[in-house]
Order: sequence, then C-alpha cells, then structure tokens
Amino acid sequence: MSLSLRFSSNVLFPFRKSVASDEVTFRHSSSVKIIPPDSVAIADVTEKMNENFRLDEFHYKGRISLPDELSPREVVVRMLVGRSKAVYSETLPRYIHEAKFYQDHLCSNESLYGNGVPKIYGFYETKLTWKAPRRDMLVDCACIVYQYYGSSKNLQWSTGTGVSDFGLRVVKLLFEMHKSGIRHGFLTLKTNIACLDGKPFFTDFSQACTHNCPEKAFELPVRLFDVDADTLKCAELRGLLEELREDVAPFRFHWYGYDVDYDRVDSLDNIFKRKRRTRFRRDSLVEEQWEHAVKVWKFLCANWSSYHEGEAPPVGDTSFEAYKAKYGLNIVYEDEKCEYHDGDDEE
Repeated sequence: MSLSLRFSSNVLFPFRKSVASDEVTFRHSSSVKIIPPDSVAIADVTEKMNENFRLDEFHYKGRISLPDELSPREVVVRMLVGRSKAVYSETLPRYIHEAKFYQDHLCSNESLYGNGVPKIYGFYETKLTWKAPRRDMLVDCACIVYQYYGSSKNLQWSTGTGVSDFGLRVVKLLFEMHKSGIRHGFLTLKTNIACLDGKPFFTDFSQACTHNCPEKAFELPVRLFDVDADTLKCAELRGLLEELREDVAPFRFHWYGYDVDYDRVDSLDNIFKRKRRTRFRRDSLVEEQWEHAVKVWKFLCANWSSYHEGEAPPVGDTSFEAYKAKYGLNIVYEDEKCEYHDGDDEE
C-alpha cells in the first residue's frame, strides 16, 4: 500500500516551509504489512497537533480516503523525519516495534482495537527533501497513521468530590488490556492517554509487550479507592492507581500555611478551627476560609472510605451564618497566637 500525504500550507506553515512539496508519497514498509500492499490511500493533513523539531517528530490531524470507502476517516498522522541520522536511527526502532506489535497483537484484539486502542492504517517510509539554510537535504522519513483518538489536553480526572467518569473508564480500560495479555509500558495521567467524546484511548504502543498480569482475575470494587494500590502485584496497574489517587484523592490538603492529613479530620468544625499562619489573616476573608473548609469537608465525605473506617457522615448544614450562631468564631493564628472574634476589624 502506498500513502500520499497532502499538506495544507495555511495550517502547517512551519513544517510545510521545510519540505519541498505540498504532497509526499510514502511506500508501505516492507517489514510490517498491516493493510494489503496493493492498495493506495490519500490523506489530507489539515491540523497541527504537536510539532517537535528538536526530536524531529510531528503529529497532525487529517482525513484519509481508503480504497472502497466513500467517506474519509479522521486520522492522526505521526511522522519521524531523519534530519539527524543519530536521532532517526535511535527513534525508528520504536516505530517499527509499535507497528509490529499492532500487527501481531492489537489488530486481532476485537474488544480493544478501535475501542480504547486506536486502529492503525499502516506504517510507511519514504525519502523527502528537507530545506536547510545552506543546502537541501534528502532525508529518511517514517510515518504511522492511526484512527483519530482525540486530545490529551485538559483531561478531567476529578469531579471535585471524587474520580470522574473518564478516570474510571481509564482504569477499567487498563485492567481490560492487562486481562487480554497486554502491557502498555509507558502510561501516566499526563502521558499517552487521550479523550474522544468522553472515551479514553491509549496511544503510543512503542514500549508495549505481552504480559501475564498477576492481577488478571482482579475485579474492581464499586468505590475505586477501596482498592489498596500497594497490594497490587502489577507495577503498571499499581502506578496508575497511585497517581490517580494522588491527583483525585490526595493524602493531604492545604490549609492556610499547613498541610493537613485527611485522616486527621472528621468534621467540618474540626477543619475550620484548625490553626492558620498569621499572614492569611490579611490575605483572605473569613468567609473565604469557610468556603474552603466546606469544599474540603464535602470532598472528605465523598471519599470517606479512603481515609476513615465506617460509613461516611452526612455533609450536614454548611451555612456560615448557622455555624456562627452555634459556635461563634474562634480562629487561632499560629505565629501571633491571636484569636479572631466576630467583629474584628481586620477580617
């Protein structure tokens, strides 16, 4: 199969300026044949996703027209350009490994392929002319085309009171992948996870391998953080859960100059009465401090089992006026050991 990439100069000016043509033709790699080699695909590259001129890697969004299909498909075009022979020779094996891993393990996985694992539309190679300041260079170029998998920017892991639906889907997808015998190899909350219409996709399988996961019989509980990540024997599962826990349900919260362990507080009153650093007497209104305490308390109640034994208490009345009427105000600042009482001019 050959691939013809057509570049839209208005959105790809930095890259387009560096190549000698609006269109580049690739040949199907002889080492990895994912799609029948006698077919021809045409891809219109229309949008920049990521350009890394230092590492010579470029990711673009486009549309591909495949043989025998009337409508084009949205795709991601990932290219490696060999301006530096050292960088190219070091990086190319990752592309080859990923394409072969797709061919041998992912394309045949009916539950994951196209559903959490982007489909692949071929691995291609060519030579292209790169315009350098002093002279043009004929350089090697490799290209993988994937099903469009969305964006990895601004992923929402937390609802503010717990793990988001997207976060739960990511964990379930990783467990499903491990149960099917595949380990991604390089997956973090900020690396190789994308979202398309609320659905997670794992990207870049250049470090993936087959995997006999020791947790393949494990069933996730209804409340995700009822899982003690430290007890998991699989490093990849354990690492992602620990990172998600730290992002969504951290062990501590910040309280006006102090880091406080969640398991040290068990009521809204207990949070609000904690000591502050003196400078926050000037920097924040007491009403703002109350709202912060309420936010911490609601989060703690929603994730009670992560920090305390037993059933979570009700959130209760969070009205500041009701609290003042019941308890008054008695805020202690650590440095000056001064107390704040209702009516203090500084608040």
